[in-house]
Amino acid sequence: MPERVLFDEAGAAAQVGRRIKTLVEFSGVPQGTTGRVLRADRSEDGFTLAIEWDLPERGKPLVDWFTRSEFTRFLTEL
Repeated sequence: MPERVLFDEAGAAAQVGRRIKTLVEFSGVPQGTTGRVLRADRSEDGFTLAIEWDLPERGKPLVDWFTRSEFTRFLTEL
């Protein structure tokens, strides 16, 4: 299992507002779906990022949280 690495405060804050795309399918989010980093949340000993996905057919927003290691592994910036 990969190591769980969180963002530091500055690194998380720098990502807020950026557009991203998922490289893999997961939890009802198809591969290639775009989204936006909504906010940075304090978590244990670091920060995670809240990503709001562009899924208009859902009718309501879908938000997922990512650690730095997950962000690097599963997402790419646009």
